[in-house]
Amino acid sequence: MSTAARKIREKEQRKQSIIDAAEKLFFIKGYDNVSMNDIAKEVELNRATLYIYFKNKEALCFAVILRGVKILNEMVKNNVKSAADTQKINAMGKSYYTFFSLYPQYFEVYTYFQSGRFGSDVVGLRRPAWDDVREIARLQKEIFDILHLAIKNGIKRGKFSSKLDPLYATFLVMNALDIVLNPSPMVMKELKDRDINLYKFETDFMYFVNELLKNKEL
Repeated sequence: MSTAARKIREKEQRKQSIIDAAEKLFFIKGYDNVSMNDIAKEVELNRATLYIYFKNKEALCFAVILRGVKILNEMVKNNVKSAADTQKINAMGKSYYTFFSLYPQYFEVYTYFQSGRFGSDVVGLRRPAWDDVREIARLQKEIFDILHLAIKNGIKRGKFSSKLDPLYATFLVMNALDIVLNPSPMVMKELKDRDINLYKFETDFMYFVNELLKNKEL
């Protein structure tokens, strides 16, 4: 291995070790309770070196979020691709629920990002953004496009109502996923009062959404 190649590899390894340290602290303490100094101490680097790799704490958080979005994206691709037309929406819901169940901390920081915590200008890329933010946005769009295509194909094959606008239907499903995975305190209270567990609520709700889209004339 050449000296240049070795330096590139070592630089990437150090970058990943910094992300590992930030991820560990974000998951344990929460994003707002972690400083760049904390991360520098965790990874045993001085702050000056840390800033060579990441401009600020936001940039590090985006790197952590990207790890989670890559996992979610792969789950969606695998589950939706193998599902039958009328089951693709349920497969999308299953992907998100599995991600939520297996990687709750990634899901938490992903939801943090989705909430607009970093400002709509970051999420919408209306200012110079880091490569990780652009990649997060690209993967999110890919997930949206997978569902959009599945619904369009379902309409074409007569499995979903021909009266549906596939774009609006995709927005409906994505918003439904947000509702079931991030229920409001009021909804959580109602579920608890009625002794309905969250998994049953999520499963039944996605089934309901799926039934709404079906072609009832078949």
